Amino acid sequence: MAAMTIHHDALAKSVALLEGVDPVDTGLDAALELAVAETDDVFDVDGAGLMLLGGDGVLRYMAASDEPGRMLEVLQEQFGEGPCVDAFLDDAPVLAEHLAADPRWPSVGPLAARHGVHAVLGVPIDLRDGPVGTLNVYAARPNRWDQADVAAIQAYSRVIASLLRAAVRAHVSGKAAAQLQQALDQRSLIEQAKGILMERRGLDQQAAFEVLRARARSTRRRLHDVAREVVQG
Repeated sequence: MAAMTIHHDALAKSVALLEGVDPVDTGLDAALELAVAETDDVFDVDGAGLMLLGGDGVLRYMAASDEPGRMLEVLQEQFGEGPCVDAFLDDAPVLAEHLAADPRWPSVGPLAARHGVHAVLGVPIDLRDGPVGTLNVYAARPNRWDQADVAAIQAYSRVIASLLRAAVRAHVSGKAAAQLQQALDQRSLIEQAKGILMERRGLDQQAAFEVLRARARSTRRRLHDVAREVVQG
């Protein structure tokens, strides 16, 4: 297993390209597809994908560079588990070096491996004080990701977040824009629930979120369902 090779010149050119994309002219759907394609091209990975939070509180497939990447996202959407799901819930990078053998995702891991996905690095895409989705890259064989890999993909996720913020400001329409608005609405509900827990229990933001996440995991419910329960008292 080897660390991901980062092509710095290509990375700089790609970031400049994406920063010049206007989601109004291009359309957010096309802009996100370009971002995922650029992620795949710039980094020494076998594929990339992007998920956004849906109106039902489930991470939904948005774009992928190829069919294995799409299957990775679809499987996580269907089973509600996987590196990208955890990256969203934890609001932190999640690394999987050998997906098929990883006990954290007993359903998604072996199935993704059958489709040629053996290692995954997922990072949250943060917007408005919390994640609205995830960016992921994968390798077609077991791979040891290092901190340079994590930092590079995190930096790229911030470029994608800038695209999303521009789309929100411009009130862009389309499928991706509608899903982005749903993601922001869900984040608003989660933030309300965090605020209530902070006030009632004297917690800070991270501790309040940990309460929500722990309750969702222990009861095998979606995070937004637990948040709505808290908001409704």
